[in-house]
Amino acid sequence: MDKFCNRILNTIREKGLIKGGETVIVGFSGGADSVCLLLALKKMESLLKIKLKAVHVNHCLRGDEALRDEAFCKRLCLEKNIDFEAVRADVRGYAKEKKLSLEEAGRAVRYSILLERCPKGGLIATAHHADDMAETVLLNILRGSGLRGLAGIVYKRENIIRPLLDVDKEDILRYARENGIDFVTDSTNLENDYTRNKLRNEILPVLKSDVNRRSSLHLKELAETAFEADEFIRGLAEKAVDENVSFTGDSIIIPHGFIKDRERIFRIYVIMEAIRRAGIGLKDWGSLHFSEIDRALFKGKGYKTDLPSGVKLKNEYKKTVIYKNEKDVKTAGGV
Repeated sequence: MDKFCNRILNTIREKGLIKGGETVIVGFSGGADSVCLLLALKKMESLLKIKLKAVHVNHCLRGDEALRDEAFCKRLCLEKNIDFEAVRADVRGYAKEKKLSLEEAGRAVRYSILLERCPKGGLIATAHHADDMAETVLLNILRGSGLRGLAGIVYKRENIIRPLLDVDKEDILRYARENGIDFVTDSTNLENDYTRNKLRNEILPVLKSDVNRRSSLHLKELAETAFEADEFIRGLAEKAVDENVSFTGDSIIIPHGFIKDRERIFRIYVIMEAIRRAGIGLKDWGSLHFSEIDRALFKGKGYKTDLPSGVKLKNEYKKTVIYKNEKDVKTAGGV
């Protein structure tokens, strides 16, 4: 097996991405990343004892170019004897219905389709690589992020695996070039209309050429360390919530005794875990709001403040109470 495929195999084994015997659904766009991933997994099909299938999602946004991509994917899978399915989706209509950007809608539709076609016990393999990880980390840092955002893209989450995270775009293109592998290029990836594309096409190349050619891989390593730290602190916070925080109806009761003297990062994680368990939607929440709750722990009795999603906060004697809606504040009585 060649060096490129060995690196991917090492990642699969070291990270426990594939146990053997699974059906692996590859999200197959026809771009260099997904072509190289698919062909590498095809080489390992017998070794890993997997059943391989490629699924191409046509977003129906790029006219003839999208049809070209779909035809290319079908032809390649036919040549390589790989099970293939193409699905056409009305991403523009979905974006309008859900009030999402085309980028957000495309991602949601794509994963929904892949999940629908993944059998029980199966896996979904996506072609995210080290440069994608670096882009995500930089984007999250610039937007304001905690450890979880700094952790970027993980190797495995539930049944979704990313076997290419230990190689970068340059590795992929070199492998395709040296092995005469054809692929298609999505012209929208070359445009800088999206922030992520600007990072990909302008910022990362400068970091690699002027700072360190292994910038992407170093950012990926930083993300792995952040993920491990996040998991460790999250575990401590979950235990603390189990033992100390109460959930009554639509309210969260946080006693001050167990938390006020602890490290700020621990307090923030406890707050995040409590909010998550209460089922409060976090779409409009950011680090600013969790910090606001943290500051409230040190305010006096009677302190109140409003938070996103109609959430209210009020300090009682030696405890902070978070209510999921205003009605709860008026009817909670002596909480």
